[in-house]
Amino acid sequence: MMIKLFILGILILAGNPAWGDVTAWVNKNPVVVGDMFQLHVEAKNVDDAEEPDLSGITGLQILNRSVQNRTSIVGTSITRTLSWTYIMIAPSSGDYLIPALQVGNEQSTPIALKVTAYSQNQQQKYVSLEVEVVPKKVYPQQQILVRLSISRTGVQLENETITPFELKEALVEELSQKSYQTVKNGKKHKITEILYAVIPEKSGTLVIPQVRYQGEIIQRGPSQNNFGNFGNLFQKRGRRIFSTSTTQSVEVKPLPSGFKNWWLPTDKLVIEEKWQPDPPVFRVGEPVTRTLVIFANGVSGNQIPELKFDYPVTLKGYADQPLIETEKTEKGLKGMRLEKWALIPSHPGKIELPGVSVSWWDIKSDTLQTAVISPKIFDILPVPENLQEIPEEETPELQSNQAATAKVLQEKETAIESFPWKILAFGLAFLWCATMLMWFINKNNKAAAVTKNKNKFIQDRKNALREATRNAEKAFSSGDPGIVQTALLKWGTAVWTDDPPQGLEQIGERMPELKNGINDLNSVLYGNNQTKESSLENLFNDFLKVSLLDKKFNNNKGQSQLEPLYPE
Repeated sequence: MMIKLFILGILILAGNPAWGDVTAWVNKNPVVVGDMFQLHVEAKNVDDAEEPDLSGITGLQILNRSVQNRTSIVGTSITRTLSWTYIMIAPSSGDYLIPALQVGNEQSTPIALKVTAYSQNQQQKYVSLEVEVVPKKVYPQQQILVRLSISRTGVQLENETITPFELKEALVEELSQKSYQTVKNGKKHKITEILYAVIPEKSGTLVIPQVRYQGEIIQRGPSQNNFGNFGNLFQKRGRRIFSTSTTQSVEVKPLPSGFKNWWLPTDKLVIEEKWQPDPPVFRVGEPVTRTLVIFANGVSGNQIPELKFDYPVTLKGYADQPLIETEKTEKGLKGMRLEKWALIPSHPGKIELPGVSVSWWDIKSDTLQTAVISPKIFDILPVPENLQEIPEEETPELQSNQAATAKVLQEKETAIESFPWKILAFGLAFLWCATMLMWFINKNNKAAAVTKNKNKFIQDRKNALREATRNAEKAFSSGDPGIVQTALLKWGTAVWTDDPPQGLEQIGERMPELKNGINDLNSVLYGNNQTKESSLENLFNDFLKVSLLDKKFNNNKGQSQLEPLYPE
């Protein structure tokens, strides 16, 4: 009886298994650098099965994944299987550990993976990386040039990438990138050079990290040569190629002992001074522009200090916003700072402009240098005499006239005393009346002449404008844009005789109603607009609306719109 119960329990456990199992394995071990391999993880009869966490696998790259879920029933046996397949690759040789992977409450067994490098008889070195660092000893904020050279030999590669070139305690600027081909030892090499400028922020040891390259070899299918340009359809993706540069270090020295000035390490600094006008001429109330430009090698424009100085009280200095630029060259960074002032003197005399000095640390001689522009003394000229106010005072000519007048009056007084006062009074009254009559007649004649000349001037302008308007209308009828342009300019000269327009654009600015049409005409004359008929028609319609000699005004008692422009 006990034997029957034992057998029954075994059958029940076999038909409904309660034990879960997780297994992990790789399809290759060892594997070769750059070759893809598969990691399989299989979970059987595991409750709450979730995808395993692969974050504990270091040094290996996961390229792809797939998952499969299946259930099998054999007799009374039910098996639930959940499996994951990962495509992986090893970028460098060495020993790797795939740790125990957990699915549900179950774990797999760890896997020790060995990755071997290609031997020389298996393949040549397809890609090599070289890093050149200059100089190896610098100060903080001094430029370091890092040249990365990537050389490929004997294969075609695609999907090429390198790890980002970044440093935590330094500023990195990519200066240039170029590719070229060369032949070494009878083999063709394709080389890409990338130049970086590295500016360390503080003293210590600066580590230039390892740069890692990866790309995929393009392998051609056997049918490619038989199908000409369609051979690309038969390209097969080959294995991935990896290469790394060596890690390098740079010594960043502390600042020189006791240094307290603005820190600017460079091998060359130049200050240039410019004047407008050149040479400068200072005059009271008139501005003179002074421009100072600083150029420094191996630094950015932001590293160059601001120029500060005090001008004399008799000279007002108005500074513009400084212009700061950084040029990237094959020799590294080149900083520029431009500062400009408008200088306006307020009093005549002599004035001294302060000098300019910029201190910098010469990295070649390892000494402090100073670039200097010496102080300058200028003569401030007074305001021109023809612009000065001339006070009202007696001139020699006025004094002479006054003396002559006094003499005449004195003579008249003597004559009056010699004649009876009544006869003298009558004579003076008669002379005064005659003088007034002659003055009145002369005034009327002059006024009539002025009015006549003014009317003739206005009429001549009317006639000229009328003729120019008619010529413009005829020009539109011709349909030639060049003729229309000439006629409109002559019409504008007739309208604005005192300030003739210098081009069609000025006519459009002075008369906005014609602006759109003139723009269309210019596009026909100088642009690619070929619809000249519609453009000329639109301009002609606008011209008729604003024409100062429209027919309906000419028929209105001979008046035109020109008269309000020249009121009497």
